[in-house]
Amino acid sequence: MIYGKVSDAKTGVPLSGVTLSIAKTNVRTTTDAKGFYHLTVAENKRVLLLVRCVGYKSVQQELIGKDSLSYNISLQSTEKILGEATVVARSEIRALKESAMPISVIGQRQLQGTASNINDVLARTVGITVRNTGGLGSASRISVRGLEGKRMGMYIDETPMSQLGNFVALNDIPTDMIERIEVYKGIVPYKFGGSALGGAVNVVLKEYPPVYMDFSYELGSFNTHQASTIFKRTDRKSGLQFGIGGVFSFSKNNYKMKLTNLDNRIVRRDHDSFHKIIGGGSIKATKWWFDEMKLEAVLMKTRQEVQGIDLDVREACNHSTSFVTAFSLKRKNFFLDGLDFDFDAGYVWGWYGLQDKAKHRYDWDGRELPPVSSFGGEQNNYPSDGKNKSKEFISKFNMGYTIDEHHSINLNIYADRTRLNPSDSLMDKALGFKSNFPSRMTTFTVGFSYDLSLFDGRFQNAFTLKNFYFSSHSRSINVFSVTSPEPVHISKKYVGFSDAMRYKFSPDLMLKTSFNSEVRIPTSEELIGNGSSILASPALKPERTMGVNVGLLYRRVKNDGRLIELELNTFYNHLTDMIRFTPDVIPTMARYRNFGSVSTKGIEMDVKGDILPWLYLYANGTYQDLRDVRQNIPGTAVENPTYNKRIPNVPYLLFNFGAEFHKENLFGGKEQNSRFLFDASYIHQYFYDFEVSRYQERKIPTSFTMDVALEHSLKKNRWTFTLKVKNLADRRIISELNRPLPGRYVSFKVRYLFK
Repeated sequence: MIYGKVSDAKTGVPLSGVTLSIAKTNVRTTTDAKGFYHLTVAENKRVLLLVRCVGYKSVQQELIGKDSLSYNISLQSTEKILGEATVVARSEIRALKESAMPISVIGQRQLQGTASNINDVLARTVGITVRNTGGLGSASRISVRGLEGKRMGMYIDETPMSQLGNFVALNDIPTDMIERIEVYKGIVPYKFGGSALGGAVNVVLKEYPPVYMDFSYELGSFNTHQASTIFKRTDRKSGLQFGIGGVFSFSKNNYKMKLTNLDNRIVRRDHDSFHKIIGGGSIKATKWWFDEMKLEAVLMKTRQEVQGIDLDVREACNHSTSFVTAFSLKRKNFFLDGLDFDFDAGYVWGWYGLQDKAKHRYDWDGRELPPVSSFGGEQNNYPSDGKNKSKEFISKFNMGYTIDEHHSINLNIYADRTRLNPSDSLMDKALGFKSNFPSRMTTFTVGFSYDLSLFDGRFQNAFTLKNFYFSSHSRSINVFSVTSPEPVHISKKYVGFSDAMRYKFSPDLMLKTSFNSEVRIPTSEELIGNGSSILASPALKPERTMGVNVGLLYRRVKNDGRLIELELNTFYNHLTDMIRFTPDVIPTMARYRNFGSVSTKGIEMDVKGDILPWLYLYANGTYQDLRDVRQNIPGTAVENPTYNKRIPNVPYLLFNFGAEFHKENLFGGKEQNSRFLFDASYIHQYFYDFEVSRYQERKIPTSFTMDVALEHSLKKNRWTFTLKVKNLADRRIISELNRPLPGRYVSFKVRYLFK
């Protein structure tokens, strides 16, 4: 097996579509979208490798075939003009940035900086806020332009996470395994499937070469340990690719916090331990009729203690175990030239629950208190011994056809079926009635899109029409009687659409505009509850939004590969039937309800570039203004006291800036590279509640944090050593009410890479 990567000699940009062949044989191939190739040749035989690409000088190289011979190729551009057409090779990131949709693309430079996880990376991206509630493993919400939580679509390799998000978060994926992160704002690409309003975050995992091993280990403050490994091997005869990998995360999260409810007492968190294990394997065939046929299996197990704030919680914890299988098929020119076929299917089994059975509670002075119930419990108003089960089947079918250089169409069909079987006999016993009921939910989304390209590609337009269908079956406790649960059946359809345009004034300057009228189908938890503390809401309406984005992008890549980029966007969104989580009339119960209408307007700017061959700088800022536009309290003629008030608990002014210094062989030697990185983030103070009085003092204070990192690699990145310091000044940071975040965090990471 001869394999490697083909790239531009000047810029280092991977080249796709390059033809490689063995002279005097029928053995040939082309590079994929990331520049990778592989050829199978006779063992111990001298062969002549021919490399050809339009716009580049051809290459000939004699090689001796042997098992897994790595040969990377750099092509010199001929820079010839063919008539009136100029051949230009663009990286995948550049192609995404220059698409019609508003998007931020995070590449290797940001992923391997001071960030320790995906949330750190996203938090420094323009227009994005990440709301953490604690340290490693804590709950977090990603917000794009003020719309957060379930309104955001979360995807891995363009596949919706859906119910899988209950067991694994994007933050659990090590940055070493990620090729790039795509953040779509307002519009979700048609080929992704599913429903979302605020946009989408798509994590693209790396496509590894035929022989690959990657191991990393990080040791950090608060007794934090994180390890990840990937191993891949290709059988040269069959072309089958085998891969295994795993992730281990553990942290005590025992940082100090201030208890504002107890005279600002400083205590150390003593019950916030988190550990997660993820392991999996895959097998992929690339020589069969399909271009790619892949089968994957992943097992995940999590245990997380519950940290008390008002009281010193000592026993309550959450646990989960899940098993995932996935199967995918891909083929270009599927029976017809220009017809691309893509199919994905997955099944998720999950077991999870809250264990809260303590017979005593304690305050922060150590005084013993009675449990919340005679059956025990430290939280809420009832104990819990959750043993819930869930099953979910997901399938996505995508078919795209390129009619000619101006027109292309795409059909996407997405289906999701979820079954939930909750069980908590201890809670039922404490409440005195059965509160857990099985449920099922089915969603079906069909999307059709049409892409138009005119004026030699200067103008692009992407129009998408979607049809949403969902149905659910459950049982609900009546508000006035808890003794007779009623069957609930819902079946509804909705239609949404979006349109995005881009016009290039020059190769470097372009205008982007987009409009969307999208629908978000309620999740299974929102619509049919969780079978325990969250009741079904059969009358719940899907959220709808109408939004507009107008932006300018200037992006220039110099001859030496250095980048200068400036982007300015203005946006407006009107969200109707907003879904919020509210307490219910029945004690200890809650349900989701439609809140009403919210409008958002804002502006964001992003500037980045290689100022010098060894210095990269970036800065971005976001202003987002979310307002309650309900003139009357829903269902009444009473004037709404919060009309036109800013939505609370949502930041509205954010800034980020940073720098990277990089130099090869800074300390002498060969094949070494050094990087020094600095990142800073500023979030202006904002209110917990609606600001109905000028004396409102319940504010989340302004935060300003600085992170630094020093990275040094040896032997062409085979060994990499990284020292990171987060929250350098040890500032006190509060994300939400009484939810203090960690102070200064120091970590050391070592990574070994073989390919």
